[in-house]
Amino acid sequence: MKKWVLSRRDSLALISSIESILGISLTLPRSAQASCEEPEEGMAFVHFDEIAFIRTGSSFIPFLGSSAALSLFPTAVVDEGAIRYLLNGADVMRPGLKVLPDWGEVGRTVVVKEEKKGRAIAVGASLVKGEEAIRMSKGPCLRNLHYVGDRYWNLFKMV
Repeated sequence: MKKWVLSRRDSLALISSIESILGISLTLPRSAQASCEEPEEGMAFVHFDEIAFIRTGSSFIPFLGSSAALSLFPTAVVDEGAIRYLLNGADVMRPGLKVLPDWGEVGRTVVVKEEKKGRAIAVGASLVKGEEAIRMSKGPCLRNLHYVGDRYWNLFKMV
């Protein structure tokens, strides 16, 4: 496994890259430095203090174990019946969504929480616009990118 720390200049470039790709603002100081771990080829964990992302190729996914990263994204809430399917990698379907924010455009990253305790269980990419999802009665709304117990979750335990 490779581990390294980026220079301040490279960290600033990485921050601006993450912000532009995900459409968020990290609000980190200019002195923030990124540390990276690469448990397998083509995939790395990127950390800025308590904010953590998964980098696969040129895309970034907020890591479920990082509440600071998850707080930067809109949150959808699913009912208890959908949890079992989500934790097996299924996409988020409209009937399972109980609280549905207007997340905006297609491709937006959305955090999925369970209804009872409010814990984040998955991260998805929107398949439809937020306004359209609110009007839908059935069909897929979010593509499941990362969930508790998946490959990324288990690789993070090694880091």
